[in-house]
Formats: sequence, C-alpha cells, structure tokens
Amino acid sequence: MPAFQPTAAQFRAFRDDPHSGPVAQVNLLKFRVRAQYRPDDPEYGEDISGRDAYQRYSEAFTVAAAEVGGVTLLLGDTERYFIGGGDWDGVLVNHFPTRQAFIATLNHADYKNMARHREAGLLCQELIVTRPTWTNGVKA
Repeated sequence: MPAFQPTAAQFRAFRDDPHSGPVAQVNLLKFRVRAQYRPDDPEYGEDISGRDAYQRYSEAFTVAAAEVGGVTLLLGDTERYFIGGGDWDGVLVNHFPTRQAFIATLNHADYKNMARHREAGLLCQELIVTRPTWTNGVKA
C-alpha cells in the first residue's frame, strides 16, 4: 500500500538487516498536481508542479548520496505500463554500497532542508529495497 514514510518497524528491519553488501532502491512515485510548500518554507506560494518540487529534492539527495558512495541511477517519468498497470507518475532508482550509506544520507546535515521539496511534491510512494545480483552488466 502506498505510503509517505516507512513505519518504525520497517526502518528497524532495514537498519538491522545483516546484509552488508550493496542495496538498490526502486521508488514508485506519485506526485501532487501542485507543490504544497508549508508557510515557513521559502518557496511557499510558488506555483510549480509536485514533480518539479520533487526534482529539487532528487537533485539535492543525489549530491548528498554521492558523499557516501551512493548514486542515483534513474529518475524518470512514467511513460506507460507495458505489462500490468498502476497509477505511478515516476520511478527513482538509487544504489548504495551499503545500507549504512543510505542511512548516512538520511542523516546528512542538509537532509531536513532538502526534504521540504520531497514533502511539497510527493503525494505517496512505494520503496522497494533490493540486493543487486547484477550491476552495470556485471554479476555481483
């Protein structure tokens, strides 16, 4: 079921998982039609799409993730469903060398500042954590 944040149990399970290798995260994204910044945000009152607000978040998150070896592999708009169906507007795929690197990105000094764009632009999402068996054409 789509959500906005992990539950406490989901976060603990991710954090405490003994797998020490890389993780890739597939995010299915549903954007607000119009961004909804809070009154205390500098962008409050801007007339931009939720997608554009989320793009701001993604750009800042990509920089923070790179500091710990993470990389954004893809941020793309949903074109169509070739198999199955759904109602997602976009897909984001991130790769981290370890789950601790991802958590470090969430604890980055600028995360709270960048997260306002995520909160303004994102209606809900699903985030699937994977253990890559192939990365960049190479078997893990």
